[in-house]
Amino acid sequence: MNDWIAATRPRTLAATFAPLVLASGWLISQGQFLLWPVLFACLAALCFQIGCNFVNDVADFIRGADHDRFGGDKPVRAVAAGRIAPQTMWRAAGLVLFAGVAISLWFAFSVSWVFAPLGIASAFLAWSYTAGPYPMAYCGTADSVVLVMFGPVAVAGTIVASGGSLGLVNVLVGFGPGLLAVALLSVNNLRDHAEDAKVGKKTLAVRFGPSFVRWQWRLALVCTGALSVYLAAQISLPAGLGLVALVLPAVKPFVLGPTAAALFGWSMFTAIGLVAG
Repeated sequence: MNDWIAATRPRTLAATFAPLVLASGWLISQGQFLLWPVLFACLAALCFQIGCNFVNDVADFIRGADHDRFGGDKPVRAVAAGRIAPQTMWRAAGLVLFAGVAISLWFAFSVSWVFAPLGIASAFLAWSYTAGPYPMAYCGTADSVVLVMFGPVAVAGTIVASGGSLGLVNVLVGFGPGLLAVALLSVNNLRDHAEDAKVGKKTLAVRFGPSFVRWQWRLALVCTGALSVYLAAQISLPAGLGLVALVLPAVKPFVLGPTAAALFGWSMFTAIGLVAG
């Protein structure tokens, strides 16, 4: 059981919960929050994220991307360590992604048809992140998908699932967690760029070098800070409270822990500010 828990990669789940927390804050501030739709949206998002992580575990093993983790400071992957068989991991990934699609179809029937293609697209992107003939993580296209899916799509999807209405402001606010999810990905790619280059994993760090990715990280934080200032000016001063969460990565740059904390913290503080404002 511990191997399966580790294979879900709990540290990555902040990217899943962050936009849902932010969307919940927006819904509460508008008097549109409904518990069960938000919980099911959370469950669907978890299914897609965990399914993606399961696919990542076995697909990276097949491509030889995880064999350097033994004896180092990186988390050992279950399939590469021989703790879970590749076929078992493939089946688990398919089952979890199917569950995410099933929840999306339920939303399609009960809320809006748009959740059907959204669920199917989410499952496909989760699979093609590291699998298939042109995996995004190996082509350098993952960053743009992470920005959109962990940002405005996740936030807007949760708002619509709860019966809320969309507008310019709540679509823009969704870019906050999306930008910080990209920052988190850039730190991960920066850490792994030497090993990724050896196995042909052409992340942006491999294609353009570590300096480019450091500037990508900085730009993501600056844009998120600018978004907080915009929210403070457009909605209320407390809506910009997310700025507080950006202090930690600014003090400890290019480190996974502080960047992950900023991702969840920005969403949580912004949600609190939206409700308080």
